[in-house]
Amino acid sequence: MKKFLKFCLMSIIIVTLAFITYKVSDKYNLDILKDDIDCTIITKGVENSRAIALDENGIMYIAFDDSIKQIDNDGKEKLIYKDKNLKIEDLAYKDGALYFISDSRLNKFLLSDSTVQVLVDNIPLGGNGIDRKLLITDKESYITIGSVTNSGISEGDDFDRTPIDLTLNGINIDGTGAFKGKGIKSEQGEGIKSSPIGNGTVYKISLESGSLELYACGIRGISGIDINSENNIMAIFSGMKDEGIRPVKRDKDYIYELKKNEWYGFPDFSGGDNISSPRFKGDEIIKPLLKTYPKKSPLGPIYQHTSVDALKELAIDKNGLVFGKDTMVFWDKSENVIGALDKNNVYKKVLKVSNESFVEDIIFNGNEFLILDSGIGCVYNIKAKEGILGFTLPVVVWVFVFLLAFAILMIVVYKMSKKKE
Repeated sequence: MKKFLKFCLMSIIIVTLAFITYKVSDKYNLDILKDDIDCTIITKGVENSRAIALDENGIMYIAFDDSIKQIDNDGKEKLIYKDKNLKIEDLAYKDGALYFISDSRLNKFLLSDSTVQVLVDNIPLGGNGIDRKLLITDKESYITIGSVTNSGISEGDDFDRTPIDLTLNGINIDGTGAFKGKGIKSEQGEGIKSSPIGNGTVYKISLESGSLELYACGIRGISGIDINSENNIMAIFSGMKDEGIRPVKRDKDYIYELKKNEWYGFPDFSGGDNISSPRFKGDEIIKPLLKTYPKKSPLGPIYQHTSVDALKELAIDKNGLVFGKDTMVFWDKSENVIGALDKNNVYKKVLKVSNESFVEDIIFNGNEFLILDSGIGCVYNIKAKEGILGFTLPVVVWVFVFLLAFAILMIVVYKMSKKKE
């Protein structure tokens, strides 16, 4: 009897240790919410990372604030570039070179000889916690630059630079006018001249010469951007928040098809609606900052989300191998899920991520989505379901199942041996 109790105790210890192992790894907990997809952790150890890129051979590049790490197909890691003066916001790959944004520069890093050249300089910084982003396709390349302000009025020394000529309405809040530093007033009918590179913009870039061409403007900030199978640029537009000296109530995040030469209305429109609409009203109607508009009625979105400051990062299933063709995948920070929006504007939650997650980047590589989660320090994928069981269990779960089965087997063997005695 003592031997049996001892055996039971050992079994309990084994199972308990398995549970402890599972709980230690629980920060990687990813809960699949859609039946026909699978999710696997690809690599770990990428806490505080900023962006991810892939080359044509499947080699992965991870950007951190001041460095870039390479991970080959065997999982071997190598630090390929480091500069303590960097503050990398986004990373992209094309034709043997990495492109990254840091401070006021777009840099080109040649993988062949590890040389760096400045492709574009004097790029304005954005604000509102929205990083500038790169979209580099087979044919064309783009950079996004967010606005400095929440809703058009600066609360500090930095302010929004306009890429086009504008005329102000003379509205000042706390002694500050639009497109001016804090404490500088505007006048009725005052003209604001365009800056060489402005805020709230998307520019088309020449990767050969570094020249910029204004593609679209009047955008508070783009928190995710990609191109679909029809070469249409899709982007997440961040709405204005109910905060600061010009608070905007009941605004949302949006997804737009980005059109060339369009003005989208910031700071006097959001989601296609005028800022003076009762929709955005607080204690009183919000007065417009601009006297005249480049376009009378800015375009509206293809999708309006339920909240603001929620949608982050965006990648598109261009061939339909994971979801339907041209389904857009993004992180919904407000619900801590990876969401998918199909061509019919049907939204579905597909993956519940960890409570510690912070998704910094999502890319599509042809047959799967790769998600860079700097919060839990790993890269995981979303792909079509596979495997004998139709899905892949995490290693820690298999360890737990094996140890539990082993403990049960040992108990059965012990009981059978006792019967023979």
